[in-house]
Amino acid sequence: MLYVTGASGLLGRKVIERSGDLAIKAISYRDFVPDVFDSHQSSCLLHMGWSSKPGIKDEDILNRDVKTSEILFNQYLSKNPKGKIIFTSTAGDMYTDNHPCISTESNIPSPRTRYGECKLQTECILERLNCKSVVLRISNIWGGNPDSKRQNGLVDKLIRVVNTDEEVQLSVNLSSHIDLIHVDDLVTLIYKIVNNVSMEHRMFLVGGQSICIWDIIDIVSRKGYLKLKVDQRDKEPTFISIDSSKVKSAFDWEIGNYLK
Repeated sequence: MLYVTGASGLLGRKVIERSGDLAIKAISYRDFVPDVFDSHQSSCLLHMGWSSKPGIKDEDILNRDVKTSEILFNQYLSKNPKGKIIFTSTAGDMYTDNHPCISTESNIPSPRTRYGECKLQTECILERLNCKSVVLRISNIWGGNPDSKRQNGLVDKLIRVVNTDEEVQLSVNLSSHIDLIHVDDLVTLIYKIVNNVSMEHRMFLVGGQSICIWDIIDIVSRKGYLKLKVDQRDKEPTFISIDSSKVKSAFDWEIGNYLK
């Protein structure tokens, strides 16, 4: 049995689509977390649901994400003490630097926002529970069809507006580098972890392709016309590059989709 939060999101929808014959139960909640768990001989909780987004400053929403995550973990483990929890955290908010560097699991995370701090708090809660768990600090996911109001997801936004009159506004230094991971590759990894029965608590960085924003625009613009409004004033370049060698080795996982 696979319990899933965040099933309506970009990653969650893909997880559901590729579930095959695996029994899945999607959990939906906001302020109140219902106890929907049963006891199973073999089960996993995949926690992807998160109310807040990078840049949000509403402390009530941020704190609620941490509190509801802890409630969710405890409810699941009370029925499934030998079960496994997978938590999708963030790499982009924790490892972005003003200088080119490659981040590994040994680097101390330095969250830039309260969003990242709350993700890190939730990681710590999971570690203290001393259960079978895997934390995935994930870079920028692409490969979906995001809503026009979605704040992140640069690549998919650009692809979506090719040959349209819709304008994409960018407030960033175009020399900045971001790290990309295609949603299909990430789902493949998640199912490898779900099917791994021996894993104790581990944390992995998950990235794929460090690429300059200039290059992203150039690649996408080859598909057609792009209408952009760019504000680089007072914007210093930032860099993120993720070393995924540990997670690749642990789960015999390879990246197959690159932006090119």
